[in-house]
Amino acid sequence: MVGFETVRGMRDYIGLDAEKIRYIEFTFRDLVTKYGYSEIIPPIVEEFQLFALKGGEELRDTMYVFKDKADRELALRPEITPSVARAYIKYLQSSPKPVRLFYFGTVYRYDEPQYGRYREFRQAGVEMIGDSSILADLEILDLLYNFYDKLGLSDNIIIKINNIGIFRKIMDKYNINDSLQEHILHLIDKNKINEALEIIENVIKDNTVVNFLHDILSKKDLKMEELKSLSEIEEVSRLDIKNEILYLYQLAHVLNRLNMNFKIDLGFVRGLAYYTGLIFEVLHPSVQFSIAGGGRYDKLIELYGGLPSPAIGFAIGVERTLLVIKDIKIEEPTNIVVIGMTEDAILTMILISRILRKEGYKVVLNSKDQPLSKLLPYYASQGFKIAIIIGQQELEKNEVTIRNLNTRKQLTISLEKVQEAIKQML
Repeated sequence: MVGFETVRGMRDYIGLDAEKIRYIEFTFRDLVTKYGYSEIIPPIVEEFQLFALKGGEELRDTMYVFKDKADRELALRPEITPSVARAYIKYLQSSPKPVRLFYFGTVYRYDEPQYGRYREFRQAGVEMIGDSSILADLEILDLLYNFYDKLGLSDNIIIKINNIGIFRKIMDKYNINDSLQEHILHLIDKNKINEALEIIENVIKDNTVVNFLHDILSKKDLKMEELKSLSEIEEVSRLDIKNEILYLYQLAHVLNRLNMNFKIDLGFVRGLAYYTGLIFEVLHPSVQFSIAGGGRYDKLIELYGGLPSPAIGFAIGVERTLLVIKDIKIEEPTNIVVIGMTEDAILTMILISRILRKEGYKVVLNSKDQPLSKLLPYYASQGFKIAIIIGQQELEKNEVTIRNLNTRKQLTISLEKVQEAIKQML
């Protein structure tokens, strides 16, 4: 006998597990639309180069890549931001700025499966394109924080922030090319600090700069006063990064006034190679990995052939977020079973179910050929609260019997009074 399993690193979501996924989606969708974001649904399959061009070393190594029948090199999307950028260039460049877009969908990475890491997983995210202001950055962070607040997690999460523009500006000053910058930042992201500094030392050949970079990479939880003091030291002026540090200070000042839980980590780098400014991740003490992250990518759209367009966004790991939620209270509609005791009752069963579903009830028609004495305890064990019973006698009198499966209280009433009677029985 042939048997099939899910592909390694992928899983089925059934019943309550599926409802939890949808709960995250609906909560996210409800919030982002109130911020003025419109939905975009890009395809799952894209050209490989769309992601390879500026995705970073790790992303390129973990993509699902294949050739189609026309010998085109394609990939299952490992993230959604590049697809949004491509669609923006094609359809939205002439739209009033900023353009606010959100998405919800599956992504695919050929990682080694483990707790919190899957090969198929879901991301919910937003992109704001066409605004380079600090207000845009703060709106994105505020949206992210409020999403987790809606989930009851705002007191537990920490938003880790940094400005990758500090590193970019230093490396640009010493003419380090984009490819090598990407590799250096990848090493820092993987906590291979000494390897990264060794490469920088070979290129820059200035121990003062290397020591300065080593120093700031060690500042994992910087206080705001320390950050402001850092902006005044000689190396900062020499490297022309004072404005990058002061920007981070200004941003942190507003976040502090908004009572957000955050920390400044100057050694923090994200793996994607297209970030140019603010970067951030959401941490939760119950897991070792981030549950959401994002940042500013002001050059990606131009790199893809579009007009220069500053942009910022984030993606939420849906499954990872579910791992840190202790309890999701999903409101279940009242479950009702309609039991016809004769074939003549079929029409009435369907008509009643139509009416009750319009009222918001979950209604199932019984098709089991069993006596009532077995059906009622069975449906009670399945979580049904109400049984509507239609026998030959009820049909002749245009009535139904309504039974509360928990209290076992029941009454027989006319069809016209079914809705009112159910409310009384609950």
